[in-house]
Amino acid sequence: MTLVPAGVSAVIITALHPLGYAKVLIQLGHEPLPQYSAKELLWRRTRNYYPSVFSYIKHIKSQDGFTGLYRGLIPRILEGIVGSIVTQNVTEYMKKALPGKEDVEDSEVQIFIKSFGMQTSREVVAKIVATIASHPFHVIALRSMAQFVGKEELYSGPLVSVQEIYSNEGIAGFFAGLIPRLIGDAVAIALINFLSELVNRYLLSEKEHKAYTAAACSLVVTQFTYPFELVSRNMSVKPANLMAAKNMPDYTGWTDCWRMLRQNGELSRGSNLFIRVVRRCQEKNRI
Repeated sequence: MTLVPAGVSAVIITALHPLGYAKVLIQLGHEPLPQYSAKELLWRRTRNYYPSVFSYIKHIKSQDGFTGLYRGLIPRILEGIVGSIVTQNVTEYMKKALPGKEDVEDSEVQIFIKSFGMQTSREVVAKIVATIASHPFHVIALRSMAQFVGKEELYSGPLVSVQEIYSNEGIAGFFAGLIPRLIGDAVAIALINFLSELVNRYLLSEKEHKAYTAAACSLVVTQFTYPFELVSRNMSVKPANLMAAKNMPDYTGWTDCWRMLRQNGELSRGSNLFIRVVRRCQEKNRI
């Protein structure tokens, strides 16, 4: 990864950070703003709603000022840079290790399976290695943002954060919430590649249209795999000595977290940042 792409990536992350920051707090179940009632557009039923993410960002700014909107930005940028570098290097290695040559005698189905299998194997391995390498920065970023709930300063900088995690949780603390994140990433890559390969081979004939297939499939698949992201982020924060963590239920593991969120109808919590309907079973579970 050269300096120019790294710089562009850092600029994009910085520009979108307030939005991502508010999303993290919503995913953790922190709802400091009052609900409001409004009628649905189609069915005209009166429903309760949480304010949109923009109201949430405005609230963060009113509490911590403009610079407060960028809490957790440095570890987030480091996570992105490390992840990109590792992904690029591992992908190049995997292309050499798994060239994916097709046999002229292969049937169309065999070619489809080989193409899908090779591409998915490369991408999954690269993503897993990159995620493991960058996850400590991910944990620090999430916990830095989670401090908004209790106004703590335990994760005020990268070095202080490393000391806080290591002294209380050891090496394992840097990989809290890793398993559901890895599973979600692997499932997403496999589904996106399968659908893209299927659509490009059998449904689309125009080459220029095929360039957008993966992006379109990604929009669909990420909705399906979103619960893995939600559970991972909650489990990344749960072991911390923070008010946001103390307000969570006592999960015995990530599968227990998944089960409780599902029971409460909250596996999609934070997936929609604009029209945020309050479901009855959710009202008593917010912090």
